[in-house]
Amino acid sequence: MTAPGTPERRDRTPLVLGIVAGVLAVAVVIVLALYFLRPSSTASSGSSPTPPAPASTQSDAAPDESEPSTADAGVEVTSTGFTITGDDGETFTHAWADDPQPAIDALTALFGTEPTEDFQNGDAENWAYNVYAWEGFRFYDVFLDGSDRERSEVPAPTYVSYGTGVAAEVTDDFGIRIGMTADELDALGPDDAIADGGTAAYLFGKDRATFYNDGARTFGAIVTQDAESFWVTYTYAPKL
Repeated sequence: MTAPGTPERRDRTPLVLGIVAGVLAVAVVIVLALYFLRPSSTASSGSSPTPPAPASTQSDAAPDESEPSTADAGVEVTSTGFTITGDDGETFTHAWADDPQPAIDALTALFGTEPTEDFQNGDAENWAYNVYAWEGFRFYDVFLDGSDRERSEVPAPTYVSYGTGVAAEVTDDFGIRIGMTADELDALGPDDAIADGGTAAYLFGKDRATFYNDGARTFGAIVTQDAESFWVTYTYAPKL
């Protein structure tokens, strides 16, 4: 028991512990601040961080270097002429009264070979023609040397014939396909048809033969068919 008049002694332990705790808290704050504010090793070396590579897009892919499609290459024949589509998709159109040489050049490019040349004699009813032939395709150009007639007077200054063995796709405006049977041709509704032994002939577009009435060069088609060959001739065709 404390004697009277002697100051009471106070326990200082809690105070000391509080001071120590405060010092430790300040130390932790300083350490954390130094850690987060410290320059990174990459920055201290003077180099910049490498950004992530961008995601690959379709435009980064290698260009398609495959060959262009040649599925549409061929010849489309109509009443007024024909259109050639080349392997590159370029087109050339020939009307029946046009100069023949550009058409010969375009056909040569399409078939990839020079034509063989022939001559078709004329008679009292038929004009003479220079013939340019590729496998399965023939181009006819009227021959007038020594004649007193003008090209403008000829109903078919040029015309074509195509069929068995042709090396390119040929289509026409009657829906004729090379190799059709007699029944299939009959189903197309020809204007006339005749048969002679094993050979048959069909006339399409008879009403187009109006040149001597109005000067229009609009051609019909004559199909000849036998056991070994099939040919379509687009020309001035008033009859078989």
